Amino acid sequence: MAVTSNSGTNYTLYYNVLEYFRTIMVNHPSLSNVTQGSIVDVDGDAYPQYPMGNVLISNTKFTQNETIFTIQLTIADKVKLRNNESADRTNALTTQFYGVDDSVDIFSNTLGIANDLTAYTQRSQQAFIIDTDIELTPFKDDFDNGLCGWLVTFDLKTHNNRDMCLFNLNP
Repeated sequence: MAVTSNSGTNYTLYYNVLEYFRTIMVNHPSLSNVTQGSIVDVDGDAYPQYPMGNVLISNTKFTQNETIFTIQLTIADKVKLRNNESADRTNALTTQFYGVDDSVDIFSNTLGIANDLTAYTQRSQQAFIIDTDIELTPFKDDFDNGLCGWLVTFDLKTHNNRDMCLFNLNP
């Protein structure tokens, strides 16, 4: 599938790709906070809001007429302990899934958000192509910040008119 030539916005620019993902994540009704960069550094802000989305461009390559970005989205929420929701007589849990925290709920919700963001990019943005599988890796307790969710990794192609240069580089 050929990438549609960018009209109006140059999506080969690093800032424009970051801005695109920031915009769709800010507009998603389930995300309260959007960041950029390494997920290890994300929770450094004082009292961030959750659930949160993070975008990282981990690799980029130029082909003859395309720029291919390796994108990593992190969709996460802060794990919270469950209240004592047991029946008095049997002490059996009345929650749908057993456990002491809400990580199963977080995995479910953040997976749905990841699906929304990638489906929108695949079907509603003509300047981008995702034509490979999207890899989703769950995480919990992988970082020191109590986050749980999904790392979403995929290659994002966009048109790059590499036969043009903005500057005269002749000596």
